[in-house]
Amino acid sequence: MKRPLTIGYITVDDPRDRRTWSGINSFLLDALEARVERVVTFGPLRPQPVLFFCKAFNYITLRLLGKRFHYRDSFPMARAYARMLEKKMAHEHIDLIVAPAGLATTALLKTNVPIVYINDRSIAGALEYYKVLKKLFRFSRKQSLALERKALENAALAIYSSDWAAKAAVMTSPANADKVHVIPLGANLVEVPAAPAHREFPQKKLKMLFLGVYWTEKGGPIAYQALQEVKRRGILAELVVCGCVPPEECNDPDLVREGFLNKNIPADLVKFTEHLRTADLLILPTRFEAFGIVFCEAAAYGLPVLATRTGGVPTAVEEGRTGYLFDPNDDGVAYAERILELHAHPEQWQAMRIAARQRYEQLLNWDAFADRLLAYVDELPSRRAR
Repeated sequence: MKRPLTIGYITVDDPRDRRTWSGINSFLLDALEARVERVVTFGPLRPQPVLFFCKAFNYITLRLLGKRFHYRDSFPMARAYARMLEKKMAHEHIDLIVAPAGLATTALLKTNVPIVYINDRSIAGALEYYKVLKKLFRFSRKQSLALERKALENAALAIYSSDWAAKAAVMTSPANADKVHVIPLGANLVEVPAAPAHREFPQKKLKMLFLGVYWTEKGGPIAYQALQEVKRRGILAELVVCGCVPPEECNDPDLVREGFLNKNIPADLVKFTEHLRTADLLILPTRFEAFGIVFCEAAAYGLPVLATRTGGVPTAVEEGRTGYLFDPNDDGVAYAERILELHAHPEQWQAMRIAARQRYEQLLNWDAFADRLLAYVDELPSRRAR
């Protein structure tokens, strides 16, 4: 039975477009609609002319001065969102607001309705970490931090996908620490794959899978070095790259170039899921990562992970249980050493495979996310009083 609850669902982009924010908005919306009587969507939001002038200012100053204005989380945009949303919401009866990536959309919103603010990173923890939060004007840096504090003050609940993000948020606004909770995000899969069937490891050729739109930023050169080192040690192996095109100098014949696979195209989706199903390891030595939906998808297929200990990755990947984590300065040889260890002890790989699938079923899916979110909502004073 669905809960007698009407949720106002606020997203900057179209909430049903699975191409935005890795599909998070869409999959979370589906999970909430399955649990409550009604969800009213507010999005896409394009407050003009404020958006145009903010984007133009950032474009010009970045090219002329090499400085960024982080307009997405700025006071001009927050005020514009608030005006727009307050008008739209005036005609709706809403019991709860849920706002994925809703820092700017909720920070200045005047409402008596409890707000659940969701994000995969805190501004305070991501400054000089994300590309878009590097080289900010001093005023933009101060403004984004101040707006984040406003968002935390205005929220009834602040849900972050990782310990990394949650800790940074608490440091930003210690007075609101009791509102902050960690709920890992879920795998963005239209159909839940069958539990992985038992198979021998290693097979004739070790299959490593690299999933990333940006070769360098996601650690492609390290993954490529790992492939070459594994082969140098006498292991037959291949590296399948999906999402990007490695540079021409990466000419190892065992580097398989799949390019970008669009999940909205059936043939590409089949190819993508087949690689997840048949791969032995996901290798992603990412340089920065707020969380990594790809790790949830790998877990759904029982795929052990080799990734960097950075950002929110340690929340998504359990060290020694569902994969191995590496320091950011580790090279491909370090990754190859772990691969060789698994190759020599296949029972470790088998155990990781089972643990990864269990973690997906228990935690890294959108049903689990929505259930935990609504459980926190039930504990709000305003809800308990009813």
